[in-house]
Amino acid sequence: MSADEPEKKTDRPAESEVPVPDDEALAEARKKVEEIDARYEPGARETVVLPGSDGTVSGTAFDDYVDDDGNLKEPEPEKDS
Repeated sequence: MSADEPEKKTDRPAESEVPVPDDEALAEARKKVEEIDARYEPGARETVVLPGSDGTVSGTAFDDYVDDDGNLKEPEPEKDS
């Protein structure tokens, strides 16, 4: 770039600047983390052992993903809150 050329301006912060989320974004992120944590609390959802897996870790699944015969079923769409 020469001294005669105007400096290009962008809306992006300089590479050395670290973006800081506002309070609203932080509150929304905390809420989502709490929802995710609640889903994986021990005992939050019933689990079953897949037939033929002998109860191995890889054979344990969330109950809402298999039917009574042990066949996989489509998960329900997540609800927007």
